[in-house]
Amino acid sequence: MKKVCVIGANGFVGSTICKEIETRKNLQLIKITRQSNMKKLIEQSDIVIHSANNSKRYFANQNRSIDLFDTMEKMLKILKYSNSKKIILISTISARVQKDTPYGAHRRACELLLNHKKDLIIRMGNMFGENNKKGALFDILQNKDVYANKETRCAFVDVKYNAFKVVDLLEECVGIIELGAKNHIKLGEIAKRVGSKSRFLGSLDTQLPENVPSDAPDVSAVFNFVKNQTKLGKNK
Repeated sequence: MKKVCVIGANGFVGSTICKEIETRKNLQLIKITRQSNMKKLIEQSDIVIHSANNSKRYFANQNRSIDLFDTMEKMLKILKYSNSKKIILISTISARVQKDTPYGAHRRACELLLNHKKDLIIRMGNMFGENNKKGALFDILQNKDVYANKETRCAFVDVKYNAFKVVDLLEECVGIIELGAKNHIKLGEIAKRVGSKSRFLGSLDTQLPENVPSDAPDVSAVFNFVKNQTKLGKNK
């Protein structure tokens, strides 16, 4: 039985990965949070999943030095403690399409520290899920201002699908994989479909995955999520 540690086990993506690992009989989960002894727990593991990088793009871009220090310090510690163990880095499509921003550049720097013949980088884009309380989709449901252009195209995918793919691929795959829906939708179309009063105030922010797996879901699944959230009154 392989022991898999998840760094960032309380986060939106990390917690969902943990739930998926717990369904696999051949894997043993080790959760790592800010309160954990990371060195000790990594040493006890066979495979390391790093899902603890800050996902707040605005903060990273406004606080370049803080984000760089936090991101790189964490990555270097994980590399040191992991020794020769396989690392799965949960990264972002911004590492490919926004390398001219601090957020994208720092995430790409993390990727470059890994051994692409041994480790696995999984870039994720737009996601939806019950516990995600930030981002354009949440703002649309809340009738808040959206700081992106309405023509922005998104390949929204359920975070549960991404977690399933991470766990499914963690032993055999190496290199870089991008996850997302097999097609895309514009933010303005989502707002129109749900009757949102949101204003779109930002610039174009299209970040679409490349070469997604053959089982990638259709982006229309986002409307099932939106419909459910509306019934629950979470867009009020």
